Amino acid sequence: MSPLRLLALFIASLASSLYAQNLLSLRGSIVDPTGATVPGATVRLEAPDGKLISQATADSAGNFTLANLPAGTFTLAVPAFSGFATHTQALRLTTGVTTLNITLDPEAVNQQITVGAEQSLSTDPSANRDTVSVTGNELKKLPVFDQDYIATLTPFLDGAAGSSGGVTLIVDGVEMKSVGVSASAIQEVRINNDPYSAEFNRPGRGRIEIITKPGSPNFHGEANFIVRDSTFNAKNYFALVRPPESRRIYEGHLSGPIGHGGHTSFITSASHREQDTAAVVNAIGPNGVINENVSTPNRNSQYSLRVTHDFSPNHRLSLGYNFENSTSTNAGVGGITLPEAGYSLDSREDDAILNDRIIVTPNLINQLQITLEKDEDVTRSVTNAQSIQVSGSFIGGGAQADTAKTENTIHVNEIVTWSHGKHYIRAGVQLPQFSRRAVDDRTNRLGTFKFASLSNYAANTPYVFTGQQGPGRALYWINEFGSFIQDQIRLTPQVQLALGLRYDWQTFLHDNNNLAPRISLAYAPDKGKTVLRMGTGIFYDRTGGDFPAIVKLHDGVVLHSVQIQNPTFPLPPGSNFGSLPTNLARFDQHVRAPYALQYSFGVERQLQKTLTLTAAYRGQVQIKSFRSRDANAPILPPNPSLTANYPRPHLNFGQIQQIESGGRTLLNALDLSFRSQAGRWFTGQGQYTLSSFDSNTGGINAFPQDQYRPNDEWGRANLDRRHRFNLMGNINPDHWLSLGVAASLYSGPPYDETTGDDYFHTGLGNARPLGVGHNALHAGGAASLDLLYNHDFRLTKEKGDKARILSTGVSAFNVLNHTNFTNYIGTLSSSRFGQPTAALAGRQLQFSVGFQF
Repeated sequence: MSPLRLLALFIASLASSLYAQNLLSLRGSIVDPTGATVPGATVRLEAPDGKLISQATADSAGNFTLANLPAGTFTLAVPAFSGFATHTQALRLTTGVTTLNITLDPEAVNQQITVGAEQSLSTDPSANRDTVSVTGNELKKLPVFDQDYIATLTPFLDGAAGSSGGVTLIVDGVEMKSVGVSASAIQEVRINNDPYSAEFNRPGRGRIEIITKPGSPNFHGEANFIVRDSTFNAKNYFALVRPPESRRIYEGHLSGPIGHGGHTSFITSASHREQDTAAVVNAIGPNGVINENVSTPNRNSQYSLRVTHDFSPNHRLSLGYNFENSTSTNAGVGGITLPEAGYSLDSREDDAILNDRIIVTPNLINQLQITLEKDEDVTRSVTNAQSIQVSGSFIGGGAQADTAKTENTIHVNEIVTWSHGKHYIRAGVQLPQFSRRAVDDRTNRLGTFKFASLSNYAANTPYVFTGQQGPGRALYWINEFGSFIQDQIRLTPQVQLALGLRYDWQTFLHDNNNLAPRISLAYAPDKGKTVLRMGTGIFYDRTGGDFPAIVKLHDGVVLHSVQIQNPTFPLPPGSNFGSLPTNLARFDQHVRAPYALQYSFGVERQLQKTLTLTAAYRGQVQIKSFRSRDANAPILPPNPSLTANYPRPHLNFGQIQQIESGGRTLLNALDLSFRSQAGRWFTGQGQYTLSSFDSNTGGINAFPQDQYRPNDEWGRANLDRRHRFNLMGNINPDHWLSLGVAASLYSGPPYDETTGDDYFHTGLGNARPLGVGHNALHAGGAASLDLLYNHDFRLTKEKGDKARILSTGVSAFNVLNHTNFTNYIGTLSSSRFGQPTAALAGRQLQFSVGFQF
């Protein structure tokens, strides 16, 4: 070879070597919080201006490689998919091969991490620092009463953001009635995640989002035993003696592989609760005070199983089954409700769940979730007798509550996710409910007498009698449909805009124009230390629960319901309801879905690496709120007599309960919160809310006192609490002397002042004194401090997934034994006017032991 060719070959080899040294590689693995691999995830490496440098898809073992990369500073992103949130982190590549392990968080958890620097705030809508977020591991370090995590986090919700059916529960992206898995199988619980997301019909503070644990390629499990006994409890304020109570909870889960190859895994969970509890009756009868403890035992069993199979790195299918059965005796007893007026509950729920995720391309993911749900609920009265209700004194006789209900429901979620450049788009079609329901209503067959006072009861002068006859069986459908599209646009590294549009429809309401636009904007002016957020959106309400059953039943045929003003007591033998005008329940012909306009703006500030403060204002106006009105109420003369019977306008009918959408609510709130992460002295979050919540309706089943002037009901809403403070976290975390803490401090809610008389002759007995507005009285506040001391004993030297841990804990609820009164009497004719008749439990101790492997 000539010297010239040798020189050329040397120069080419040198250039190739230098080029190879400048082109780097990035290798890594992707796992979930339990350590299980996540195949099929897309990994993107982007330049600071958002330009794509390279991308790859994780293989069946969760591994990925990005080769031939230049040196520099980049953003590594894993787009959201299959229940996991978008993961982003800053990354600097200098020389050689960089190895990186990425742990994905559950969906709705978004992190922005800078390697080698302090954590910065994110402008992602789901990363707002006002979110209440607790992982499954963190929940174990908190004092949780009876492992009821939902009840522990419910105080962070806002009643003004809820719907007519109560709080919305989202489990793995699907709206459900119950969680479906036992406590240890929960991976994360979140409240107020992305408040203006178009994916959901309720704002952030009106829904609880739960992510359950996935299956694992290795065997992992947990078993827990929780016990409480009245021996260690303080006596209830109204109890003369402490009743014998005991609670036992057996709970756990197991996950692992099925077969070989690592393509199939399972997770199963179970819990069984045996609770022998008691209620305190504190009433006034004809012979004086009635005070006694009443046994209220209940049992609950829950089982679940989910199997997941990866057909390929791009296709994952999961099948699951949930079962729950519960029984309760003497439900409803306590306060002024006597033992004879209690009832028994027996319910069962079965769910079959399909979840299919397909990665069409690295930027396009389709996820289909279908849940088949069957519910059976039976209510039986303890005593078969007429119901006797004396305002503010006692409720006795029979409960008259016998019903049997069945529901067969399909829930469907079809979501498509597409990422392109600066856009992250989610769109979907949802069937929150496609439900066929049946009800057998045997309620109030013997009738109910209502008395204004004990003196009226002694004189045998009730102000109304109600009763009903008829077959009582109804079949009907409740169907709901929703669709949405949302685009998260990263306008600049400091500005992110989210635009969304949602459409909702439901049976029984005939308006078809329920379009709900949503918009939110986040701006980080100082490289992530401060984030300014603002947003607004429209949210449509639903009828909620099973309220349409009332309309189907009370049509004058299925049930013949009657109301007799100023009846004789008792009724003459052989009285026939069928000869009297029937009551009706109907939707107003102009009824439509109520809608709320919510708006907010706030600021997040990172004071230290682990401490963030948030201040935000929220406002909400709901238009066309649901309420009921007696559309056949008597038209009274100027000074009506209490004992006279006045005719109704339509003589062929009794009360006509007309459901209208004519109410209005108004919320103004200031939220101040802080979050400390991995702090030396405290890890957790606290939230204070100063708010004013007013309305002229108490809900879909609430009547005004004057049926012809319903707008005069304007006043404090039933759920209004001016001050609310909640705190949960760990003091001195990760040390041998660490305490889990949960604290709450509330001002009191309002309640109504009524005369006890039926001044308006509607049979409702809700008339107020002249000049007294709605909810004019103020109940007492509430305060509670709960603590947990928990210690983990490591039984093996291994760490992480191979560790075996024995955990023991002692929880104390209401440590200070503060008396929190409830059920205030607002009836002027009662000798207990302005006084409470019940109180929450005093101090209670709970012991737990658990084993993790």
